[in-house]
Amino acid sequence: MKLPIAHKFVLCILVVVAAVTLCVLPFLSIGKETIYIYTKSLHPNSRELGFIKELRGLGYEVKLNSSNMPRQEDIGIWFKAPEYIKEINKSQAKYNFIYNEDYYPLNWQEIQTRLIVLTPYQDLYEHYSRSNIQSAKFILGVNLADFYINQNNFKSGYKEYPLVYYGDNNKPSPLAEKLRQEPNVKFLGRFWENNENILPDKDGDEAERREFLSKAQIIAVYNEAVSTESKIINTEILEATASGGLVISSPNSAAKEIYGDNIIIYEQLEDFPKQVNYYLNHPEIMRSKVINAQKITAEKLSSAASARRLHEIIEWLNKTA
Repeated sequence: MKLPIAHKFVLCILVVVAAVTLCVLPFLSIGKETIYIYTKSLHPNSRELGFIKELRGLGYEVKLNSSNMPRQEDIGIWFKAPEYIKEINKSQAKYNFIYNEDYYPLNWQEIQTRLIVLTPYQDLYEHYSRSNIQSAKFILGVNLADFYINQNNFKSGYKEYPLVYYGDNNKPSPLAEKLRQEPNVKFLGRFWENNENILPDKDGDEAERREFLSKAQIIAVYNEAVSTESKIINTEILEATASGGLVISSPNSAAKEIYGDNIIIYEQLEDFPKQVNYYLNHPEIMRSKVINAQKITAEKLSSAASARRLHEIIEWLNKTA
């Protein structure tokens, strides 16, 4: 039986498509690199999960907390403390990365494998460079699937809290002590005693924390001037800016460099109430800064930005190997 010409044409097209697909599939599988990720604890946190999702979106195969070590053709990433180097030394991966936000350097004499140190601290990065330890500036960004601006953020009546202090109650904070005297200030974080001014945040409940942050007009963050937290854009700033609140922070060189005047830095404690009153009385200026800060977080300090940064580092290593 003879097939109509149209049917013959369609059949030829299908044969060609099948042939092309069979030829392309091996190249797709060869080009897909595998990354073994070992998270800080057995239960990945929001930032780690967002990072993993974005890496998969870039085409990497990700194995999470595998009981096996990476193979020679694979990549290993450890979100672990420096003491974990002895375990990383067992890895045969072509590249091993370690990242944590502890502020003390690795002991280079303990490194017995190809290790690249990822650090959010500029001075630690410079220290590693001087010590001939492979290093790159890197920060694990905020997961925008968990922290984002509510669509009602700028509608009248949505914001419930004029001022929220965001931080744990396990470190000295003269700002927190001052604000505890104010009846309308709310507190968000761990280790606070239960009372009507403490927002009941469950540890690890990102949706609940985002809800509280998004309903705050101003979010206060405090770190001691000499502390390591003042050298890094900490989790509180990342989550607050992503959620649509105006951040007023104690001096923070890293945040000022990235955000400019889109988050507010107060130099003296007595300046804090003046700045709060000013922005509460100028909602249009506050709105502009909130939008700009959220955009900066999304573009430079999100899970997607971190995944792109790691991809750039891997591509550079592959080209220079």
